[in-house]
Amino acid sequence: MHRKTPEILGRRNAGAGARRQLVLDQLCRPRTQTELQDRLGMSRTGTLHLLRRMAQEGLIRPAEKIGVTRIWERESP
Repeated sequence: MHRKTPEILGRRNAGAGARRQLVLDQLCRPRTQTELQDRLGMSRTGTLHLLRRMAQEGLIRPAEKIGVTRIWERESP
């Protein structure tokens, strides 16, 4: 499977702001952590670290966990 990532994220040193904005854009509907990881083109641990940081800031939240799959969604304003 070929990963499709935005052009700005294809660079190794893409800005954290661009990654955060992509996550928020993708969470217009709940998504799995793997879906977000594929969109970001990041490792599992890097993606989880980003999602947990955004959750601590109140931007997103883990909606549910089914087996080992975690579903994430935007936090309601």
